[in-house]
Amino acid sequence: MRTRWLVGGLVLVVLAGLGYAGSVVWGRAHRTDLERAVSLVPAATQRLSFTDWAAVRRSLHVPTTAAPSPTTVTKWLNRAYDRDLSTVSSISDSARALAEHYGWSPGNADWEAYAQAGSGSAMVLRMADQVSFDALAGHLRELGYTKPSSETGVWLGGADLVGPLDPSLTPEVQYVVLLADQHLVISSDTASYAETAARAAQGKGASLAATSSVTDMIGRIGEPGAAMIWARDFACKDLAMAHADRASQRQADQLIAAAGRTSPLSGLVMALSPGRVLTIAEEFESSDQARENLRARARLAVGEAVGRGESTFNDDLKLTASKAVGSTVLLTMRPRSAGVFPLSSLYSGPVIFATC
Repeated sequence: MRTRWLVGGLVLVVLAGLGYAGSVVWGRAHRTDLERAVSLVPAATQRLSFTDWAAVRRSLHVPTTAAPSPTTVTKWLNRAYDRDLSTVSSISDSARALAEHYGWSPGNADWEAYAQAGSGSAMVLRMADQVSFDALAGHLRELGYTKPSSETGVWLGGADLVGPLDPSLTPEVQYVVLLADQHLVISSDTASYAETAARAAQGKGASLAATSSVTDMIGRIGEPGAAMIWARDFACKDLAMAHADRASQRQADQLIAAAGRTSPLSGLVMALSPGRVLTIAEEFESSDQARENLRARARLAVGEAVGRGESTFNDDLKLTASKAVGSTVLLTMRPRSAGVFPLSSLYSGPVIFATC
């Protein structure tokens, strides 16, 4: 009987272990691309711009190919711009040059994440499955980059190499890491930060996913075509009303007081779906704070756009839903006309509803 009990107990332990492992695998497999991106950029990231290029192409009925022509990429990117789905990208302006010289671009990337921190910035590009990393390495050799000693090392370029290629190229492609096993291209304007970003992507350094306030927010916004994330309290600095003139600041103080109780933000996300629905996620220290802030934040989101001209947010965007979910306030907005750019019109300061 004791042997049978031990065997039965062992089976239960094994099954429990398999169940846990299975749930972890299932969770990783069912993460959104934004969640994957957050798990691959450095923990010190303060602001992250994200574009789901595969979703954008699908919304525009553009097929994915291994090496799309520069002309093809430029043509459909103009349509993506009109829908405000390319404007937070760090490479959309240089897409034609990237397709021509490097072999990667919005035309054959699954998604792009541009991570900015106080110590540096880096782009992480997840390439489509059909893209050959041997071909990408060949492009870098032909351009004159110095090949690293290891497969995951930094390809050394520099301003003198990149500058003459095309004036539209971003400095972020001066130093490149190819992680073929993860299908990732990582680049930066410094070799040291390219290495830092590559270590985070490989799990050798902490990633932004370690910041619970960020993971809470992005777990509640679905699968955006484009998004901006402000980690921790960085929105308080980046979008602060302090960027406005003194008259606007005084007006903002009055409107905030009239709106009701507000608490400092612990994070902020603005996410635009391929169907042009804008979701704003504001993170707070607790669920109590989120509930207390809900009404005031909704009022500010449809009120006067102080410091941004003679208008209200409600002139361009209609608030269709507002709710508190856990420690997050979620505001859902739709553009009132096709000519409204919901995301790009909001992600630079001052933004009164992001006040701290």
